[in-house]
Amino acid sequence: MAAGGRMMEKEQEKQELLGRASADQEGNPASRFQCSVIRSFSYVVYDLVIIASLLYATLVWIPALPSMQQLGACPLYWVVQGCVMNDIWVIAHECGHHAFSDYLLLDNMVRSSLSSCLALLLF
Repeated sequence: MAAGGRMMEKEQEKQELLGRASADQEGNPASRFQCSVIRSFSYVVYDLVIIASLLYATLVWIPALPSMQQLGACPLYWVVQGCVMNDIWVIAHECGHHAFSDYLLLDNMVRSSLSSCLALLLF
């Protein structure tokens, strides 16, 4: 029984080594994930710039269109702006999962700010 026990230990070690090697080859996503405050805020700024640009373009260009084209441009604007605002909601949601940064207070502040802004825009 003792030899069988040692065989099982050796087999387990071999399986663990094989598992580690295959995980390294496949690329373990958990080892790649690192919170970066700069990268996270770059996504927020990127989305806010797109939102502001779409709003500006809508306020300037849609009134200059003929009335029939305005009827088609407004729903198109709503869909595109909704998709970008959904990105903001996703970032706020991920802050709740503590995936925005390594700092809980920063995550909570960003989540509260983005959620409040979205609530104001929707109502």
